[in-house]
Amino acid sequence: MSDSQSSNGVFENGCAACAIVDKLDGKVDGKLFNLAHWSITAEHKRWQSARNAQDKAADKVTRFAGSLNFVYIHAVWFTIWVSLNVGAVGASLKFDKYPFGLLTMLVSLEAIFLSTFVMVSQNRQAARADSRSKADFEANIQSLIWSVHIGQEVGLDIEHVETLCSSVITESRNETGSTT
Repeated sequence: MSDSQSSNGVFENGCAACAIVDKLDGKVDGKLFNLAHWSITAEHKRWQSARNAQDKAADKVTRFAGSLNFVYIHAVWFTIWVSLNVGAVGASLKFDKYPFGLLTMLVSLEAIFLSTFVMVSQNRQAARADSRSKADFEANIQSLIWSVHIGQEVGLDIEHVETLCSSVITESRNETGSTT
């Protein structure tokens, strides 16, 4: 129990609601919000812990394949390959005659594997986006419930506010052309 909370579960400022909010993050620690519980960083840590070695390897390959270093290495590699095989360095070094069938096969195999790595990474990104979307939805539902209760408690016309919100959302969707 922290210094700001008394033994009866009420914060020293006398606010029982603060004690309730303290419990909402799943840890009674005398802090109104345990941001580590709610933050994107916490979601990122949970996501990272669920990754296995294959996922990490796919992400590393995809990250490298999407970099300019990958492009530079390939440009140098193709230049050397073609130079050797057209006889620019010496006729005895030719090992893949024009139209460079071996080079074509190697590049095709590389493309097959890279596209697979990219798809694996995209599937993981989609799963992560779904996870974040679910967390956002849950937070939005919780906020809605709290907002309605607080609004009712202070005497707001909840139906009027909801009608106003619906009207603004519809107008916003019409302006942006969004139907979702």
